[in-house]
Amino acid sequence: MARTVASFCRICEAHCGLQISVDDDDRVVRVRPDRAHPVSRGYACIKGAALGELHHDPDRLDFPQKKSSKGWQRISWQQALAEIGAKVKHLRRQHGHRSIGLYTGNPTYFSFQNALYSQAFLEALGSPNLFASHSIDVNNKLYVATKMYGLSLVQPVPDFKRLRFFVCLGSNPVVSQMSVVQLPHALAALQDIERRGGRVIFVDPRRNETAQRVGEHLAIRPGTDVYLLLAMLHVIAVEGSVDRVAIDRVASGLDAFVDAARPFPPERVAALTGLSADAIRELALAFAAADGAALYMSTGVNMGPFGSLAFWVLQGLNLLTGNLDRRGGLLVPPGPFDVLKLIRTLGLGGEDAHRTRVDGLRRVAGCFPVAALADEIRVDAPDRIRGLFVSAGNPVHSVPHSGLDQAFDELDLLVVIDLYRNETAEHADYLLPATDMLERSDYPISWALLQPEPHAQFTPAVVPPLAERREEWRIFSDLALACGVSPLGKTVLNALPHLNRLLRRLPGHLEITPDHLLAMLLRWGRKVTLEQLRTQPRGVLLPTTEANSFLGRRVNTEDGKVHLAPAELLADLPRLASEAERLAAEATASDKQLLLIGRRERRSHNSWLHNNRFIRQPHAPRAWIHPEDAAHRDIVEGDEIMISSEVGNIRLPAKVTSDIVCGALSVPHGWGHRKSGLRRAAALGGDNVNRVIPGGAQNIEPISGQAIMQAHRVNVDLFEPEQHPTETGAAYRESLARAVRAPSRE
Repeated sequence: MARTVASFCRICEAHCGLQISVDDDDRVVRVRPDRAHPVSRGYACIKGAALGELHHDPDRLDFPQKKSSKGWQRISWQQALAEIGAKVKHLRRQHGHRSIGLYTGNPTYFSFQNALYSQAFLEALGSPNLFASHSIDVNNKLYVATKMYGLSLVQPVPDFKRLRFFVCLGSNPVVSQMSVVQLPHALAALQDIERRGGRVIFVDPRRNETAQRVGEHLAIRPGTDVYLLLAMLHVIAVEGSVDRVAIDRVASGLDAFVDAARPFPPERVAALTGLSADAIRELALAFAAADGAALYMSTGVNMGPFGSLAFWVLQGLNLLTGNLDRRGGLLVPPGPFDVLKLIRTLGLGGEDAHRTRVDGLRRVAGCFPVAALADEIRVDAPDRIRGLFVSAGNPVHSVPHSGLDQAFDELDLLVVIDLYRNETAEHADYLLPATDMLERSDYPISWALLQPEPHAQFTPAVVPPLAERREEWRIFSDLALACGVSPLGKTVLNALPHLNRLLRRLPGHLEITPDHLLAMLLRWGRKVTLEQLRTQPRGVLLPTTEANSFLGRRVNTEDGKVHLAPAELLADLPRLASEAERLAAEATASDKQLLLIGRRERRSHNSWLHNNRFIRQPHAPRAWIHPEDAAHRDIVEGDEIMISSEVGNIRLPAKVTSDIVCGALSVPHGWGHRKSGLRRAAALGGDNVNRVIPGGAQNIEPISGQAIMQAHRVNVDLFEPEQHPTETGAAYRESLARAVRAPSRE
């Protein structure tokens, strides 16, 4: 008889409640939104409903595998662990602890178990070489938070239930919900702002799916959001005035912060952004006058050339207008226990002394920029990275023109722990099958400080792991033992694998699991216990975040104040001024290149979900181009176009639309799965936009290590199949046009 289990999704920050139906054979037969969930209230997107298909996908990794001259061979866990452990011991003995590295992908941070144990594993090996996907999309926010607030995880969240004015830069919540905010059904929250008489404004080069359904749209030139924010600061603090006494009480560096905006009045910024000076001034004055307002930005700005400066100015504007740490503005939730205190105690979330071998790049939120990984493998140094573990990630595919595919082939050992044999896994020596989110227990600790509506929820595993899949915490514990790590380390996690090995020999086969650690943390917080959450599977609402509970109380800087003028951010301003001069010169140039921007589409996600049959992506994505730019290049709807840069080229069908600003080109990321075990995703076609985006340490933000992936200049031309003998001219072009016109099966 089928049973139904309450759980929650962990594909994105929203963590929507789900009802999961399972038959007697533990087969997932249905996944649907949970109408009784106290936060998501019956909302979940198409991707959450696809978890059953993910769980049963025939392309999933189900057994440990080893690469041989004959291809991939299935091996036992015992053999895999023994051989990997022996190799790691040899590398550490011959080349030092730093010869081992770890890359953790985006899904890592949606798994309490993986985030905790993967980093503890590398720490136990004595290596600082942790690289993470957040240097692709959000390093700027983590870096700026560290500089301004003392900890990377301090990310003030809008109080959506009381907001009256919301400005959203570089985000498309209808498709992606909201980054670094746990807000299920973001569209409904934004529509509620308008219903109570407020305003919602989207600043984006594209009139995205959200802007088509709610609010106002300001079509900005790609990569220029920072100038808009500085112009707003100019209007509010240079032309106008702020409450200096109130600001000086909780922050330092006000004068230097305001001085940064003096060169950027709206009249100058208008030519840079494509927005009129009147529109900029109206936006600034309305924001400053609103009774409860918030500025918010996401990946469309984060991944641009000045993501850190933009986030810095945005945070300062929220503070200067009195909207930080207030109801109806932005709040810093405390979480189910004092997360900030725990982070400080563990020495996490701040700055450390570790630097990369090649360029001396710093770690942000405990991780080096992945753009530096290839150089750290290839550097001529005895302790260069020779053995690498990749967990829940696909850096070969998701990192801009990185050279990682060649660098990975130079490693002595590459171990991939994942759900699929992706493009990175094709270079591996060993593949270890991990569980999906239905096969493990979880609690979203990583997002506890990011909840506009504080909430605690625990889920047990819904079904047992299929085949020989293992939970990541077990994999990393077993690897730690196999690699011979010492039980003595900085945290208790170093000793747990050794302790569990002893406990399992006792009657009852006892062990200490991540759930035991979670129970201890929750009891320490005294707001909710794990026992309560087990009996209330939809979780419990926590106390509402109080206003005036952060500034002057929980800011983790040495003086307890927000630092409005960090020296490193001020030092990056000359780069901004130089780019402003180039943008002004380009405004009068002819025959321009287009500025490349990314996007997501509703029926896809990051590359690991492209294989999902339930989502029914009808065809590979298209490149969006403005009618004027298309006409200038003799491009019509359905034509295949060549997109090229100094590092490579790709070909995609064109979608001609006035929903994108003239001078921009929009291409989704993550596609083009030709060299992987993702058979359905490969059949959909498409191409990987990262092939035309410059990569490496030379193409990152110099202060944060954030990869610059937006507003790159590219050439766009009509692709002529008849110029390529392997193509079939008119027939090829007609088939491509049919694919573009194919109706979606939504």
